Amino acid sequence: MAPHVRLARMSLSTRSLGGALLLVAAAGAAQAQRHELAAGNPQARLMGFYAAVMQFTPTGLPEAGSRLEVGGELTFIPSLSAREQRVGFGGLKDEDTNFCPVFPRLRVARSFGAFAVEAGYVPPLRVCGVKAHMFAGAVARRFTLAPAWGAALRASAHGGVLDGAITCSEGAVKDAADLTCFGGSPSDDKVRPLAFALDGIVTFAGWRSRRFEPYLMVGVRRERVGFDVNYVRLPSQSGGNYPALDDHQRLQATLTRVHGALGAAWGLTGRIRLGGELYYAPGAVMTARGRAAYGFGRGS
Repeated sequence: MAPHVRLARMSLSTRSLGGALLLVAAAGAAQAQRHELAAGNPQARLMGFYAAVMQFTPTGLPEAGSRLEVGGELTFIPSLSAREQRVGFGGLKDEDTNFCPVFPRLRVARSFGAFAVEAGYVPPLRVCGVKAHMFAGAVARRFTLAPAWGAALRASAHGGVLDGAITCSEGAVKDAADLTCFGGSPSDDKVRPLAFALDGIVTFAGWRSRRFEPYLMVGVRRERVGFDVNYVRLPSQSGGNYPALDDHQRLQATLTRVHGALGAAWGLTGRIRLGGELYYAPGAVMTARGRAAYGFGRGS
């Protein structure tokens, strides 16, 4: 074979291989791209519900002074109605969202005079059929307004991933009436919230001698919530009676919303500090949180 023919074929093969690699890369990029949902979309509202439940709020401000507080919190998760869960395929399909009645989180706070730094963590344990791996952090600065009144500015952030069979639960894949899920494998869906909040807090210090500190919080948060759908149904799984499905949607909602809370912290003893809070995020959730912490060091 002539050298120029071999070179031409090699060049053609190289171009073909390069084109194939470009097509693979383009396909991967297209799969990684997320479809942005409007704020009023039913799926976006559900994603906002998840993010609001996991919001890292004070749940009782840490005590001022030089103190380390270690403990945990529980957030009540309201059950959603059938209508509120009907968000799949633009509001035509039910999704399984009522997993656990509470959302737990470990918390630690360190105060330095008027400043406080907080951290929250949810370890990746599967409970109630879901696994959440979440991180959170906050920094707050206290101010004195009057002998009986105080204030604080608090900036916080939280993010991570929640893994569960939301699109097609174990029950749905066994339900012959569910034409989308029946015969497949439970979906491996992932919710990925990332939220930032800035809050203003007014505290009443008139009951400081009783170690009881109520507060009112108003703030704004910016959320970007991703929802990865991972559902597969092979014809062999359904006996050939249902078509194959390979659903790997990548959805995302970006929301800016206000929220508020009414809460209090109570020093049960010199070491044990309790906190409670009613949290309201319009358009997302109204819930209650509670926390308990053990303190090391000197409080105010």
